[in-house]
Amino acid sequence: MTQVSNTKKAGLLRRLLRTDEVSVCIPLLAIIAITTLFRHDFLTLRNFSAMFTQIPFIAVVALGASFPLMTGNVDISTGRVAGFAGIIMSTLAVDAGWSALPAILVALAVCCVIGLFNGFLVVKMGVPDFVATMGTLYMVGGARYLFIKGYQLSLNTLEGFTLTDVFDQRYLGMPPHFWIMLILFAVVFVIIKKTLWGRRLLACGDNREVAALAGINVTRMRLTAYVLAALFSAIGGILLTLDVGIGLPETGDGWEFRAIAGCVVGGVSLSGGKGSPLGVLIGVTLVFVAENAIIFLGMPTTMRVAIQGALMALAVLFDIFRQSRKVPA
Repeated sequence: MTQVSNTKKAGLLRRLLRTDEVSVCIPLLAIIAITTLFRHDFLTLRNFSAMFTQIPFIAVVALGASFPLMTGNVDISTGRVAGFAGIIMSTLAVDAGWSALPAILVALAVCCVIGLFNGFLVVKMGVPDFVATMGTLYMVGGARYLFIKGYQLSLNTLEGFTLTDVFDQRYLGMPPHFWIMLILFAVVFVIIKKTLWGRRLLACGDNREVAALAGINVTRMRLTAYVLAALFSAIGGILLTLDVGIGLPETGDGWEFRAIAGCVVGGVSLSGGKGSPLGVLIGVTLVFVAENAIIFLGMPTTMRVAIQGALMALAVLFDIFRQSRKVPA
């Protein structure tokens, strides 16, 4: 009986180590341990608290980017969409005098239309996802500057726009956007892991033909994935705009690649059919921790891009290795 029990425990441990969440924690802990050996002030509450005030914006965008990836597509326009949402909300509040809620809702709705446009190009028109979303990246990126009229879109000077005051506060030691991020990830985790809709989404990425034969509307699921990517990107951009209190057109520049890096490092397969919101959160955290470690170790800040590329390349190679061992359906 003892031998059987030990065998079961060993099998359980192996399965646990193979999960995306645990496998991405290993390099994360390794980076923290190595950096702490050289800089003892790295592993401090102050440093990690500062990091987790910056992580939520990219993490929410990465969560959105994971939806198309789970269906076997990619969206590289998410960063610019995030910045566009912040600009729309700020313009409506500053120039049109709108209150916070209507301005936010309109910004979210506009970005959902952008996501639907991406989905239409990729799913309906058959445009390669990288090409279609790159076009949206440049169009939306340029559109951000159309709303700037030579002055800052400052929300802090508006009377009655109390959300900026709310975002200046700390709750249990952390800003509001940190707790909003946790809520969003928890909700999406339950949806992906525990609901029929989540299983259908992953099935569309795993094998579209089989999913269609099983009665899943693959086209609708893929379109929905792009809409969700734009929606969560907009939330990330709005959260940053509320945090700084200014609508900045450069918000979102470069976010898309950090978001995709976090997804891939977090175990979301580029071929689709595999992904975990918790893995995405840990993956984004790993990217930020690696970048922060570069600063603490005194390395050039230009190495940040190299580290992002290296992490993504290793994650892709590992994903290719896993896919090569996968039994064809």
